[in-house]
Amino acid sequence: MSDPTQQTPEPAREGGVEPAKSQYILTDADLPPDTGFAEPENALPEMTLDGLPDTVRAAANRAGWSKLMPVQAKSIPYLLAGRDMMVQAKTGSGKTGAFLLPILSMIDPNKSECQALVMVPTRELAQQVYKEALALSPGEGFNAVAVYGGVGYGPQIDAFRKGAHLVVGTPGRILDHLMQRALTLDHLKTLIFDEADRMMSMGFYPDMTRIRRYLPKRRSGFMFSATFPTSVRGLANEFFNEPGFLSLSEDSVHITGMHHVYYEVPAMDKDRCLVRIIEVENPASAIIFCNTKDKVNYVSTVLQRFGYDADQLTADLSQRDRERVLERLRQKKLRFLVATDVAARGIDISQLSHVVLYEVPQDPESYIHRAGRTARAGATGVAMSLVALTETAALKAVARQYGITMECRPVPTDEDVQAVVTERMTAMLEAKLRGRDRMHLERMKRLMPLARSLGESDDELALIAMLLDDYYQETLHAPPPEPEGESEQAPANRPPRSSAPPRRDGSGGSGGQGRRPRRKY
Repeated sequence: MSDPTQQTPEPAREGGVEPAKSQYILTDADLPPDTGFAEPENALPEMTLDGLPDTVRAAANRAGWSKLMPVQAKSIPYLLAGRDMMVQAKTGSGKTGAFLLPILSMIDPNKSECQALVMVPTRELAQQVYKEALALSPGEGFNAVAVYGGVGYGPQIDAFRKGAHLVVGTPGRILDHLMQRALTLDHLKTLIFDEADRMMSMGFYPDMTRIRRYLPKRRSGFMFSATFPTSVRGLANEFFNEPGFLSLSEDSVHITGMHHVYYEVPAMDKDRCLVRIIEVENPASAIIFCNTKDKVNYVSTVLQRFGYDADQLTADLSQRDRERVLERLRQKKLRFLVATDVAARGIDISQLSHVVLYEVPQDPESYIHRAGRTARAGATGVAMSLVALTETAALKAVARQYGITMECRPVPTDEDVQAVVTERMTAMLEAKLRGRDRMHLERMKRLMPLARSLGESDDELALIAMLLDDYYQETLHAPPPEPEGESEQAPANRPPRSSAPPRRDGSGGSGGQGRRPRRKY
């Protein structure tokens, strides 16, 4: 297995950024008029390349940068000053350089201890940040390591023993090393959360809160995130001391109550695209709108058969069944509700994270009513539209009429889904393993020979994939168990499920028997 600490760094990019794949321009009614950006109180002046400390300027010169990107010019002064900050910036804006340059200037190479910790959601991002750190570093005397799950512990532990000054990794594997005392953070100076919103969607929150007990009280920290929903803002307040907020219009990103995005999808492939989007985005809760009750029935059936906790709401549903479905949604016992506009009138659900428009509505006002189901009571939300070629003009007409600027996101591919599910599954399994006591670990030994032998043929790989799939679905997508006495009748239009399904925290559950074969999406 390859050593992530021995990878060859990629050539440095100018400004440490890649061109953004799409524009992300959202209005923000909370910003003062005629300001180009949002800054904290006691704002610091932005910095130029020539104004950087000598060590930081030397790193930028080694990378061949001709100037700082806007997010770097604005945020670097705060990190150098030790002020905790939330920075709204998307991938491709230059944020990696914004925190690496100050970190490299503050690290003391004569002290063989971890002085900076960068937490990221995926192994790919860990590798990317690690490689860029090597490209910016002076070379000799500087040690860094990328740590993530799915690979052996040995090379990572060796890097800690050599005195890694910078540790970049996923929360789950970092927590593993902290619990095993292979890594200590007693001398940590700087803590960075990169792509915090994605870390939350990957399910890393429990691991992150457990890491907090290993952190020294005196440290500075930055959080970078493309969006700042309630969960991410809460995370910032847990880890940082009254963090300020920084956002730049040049990066076309602002904090806002509602994000409008759309995916251009083949008309005959919308169902598969919806499943792939759900797998990658992992919304906490959503209402999925369709134009007709037949389409509502079709979409809800697709989601149920794939294993999602979904139900439907149409105008011809009885009042009793309607109230039952809505109550499950209000009590967070239902994750996805598929509905028509007529059926969804009057629904007011707090903390609904997403609205999905499976079909573009037939009139522009309906778009506003649908999107208004989320981002309520000061919360933030996302309105996602799946747009076929014949619907593009209608969506653009809505955007023009109401002055909404939308982001066009690429539809996730099968490879994208596999990568995200692999990362998420690895984190879930490692978290479950950490919860096992000595007796459980001793019991596991009797199955180690079988585990080593599996995977030598396609049939054996199918056995492993089946077990992983069942665990993933039951842990992440199955509905929580209903209290006794409340399940005398199954929810409307829902097929029966196996008894005692596990909660989303992974506790308890059935073996997933009797499931229908799943289609490939």
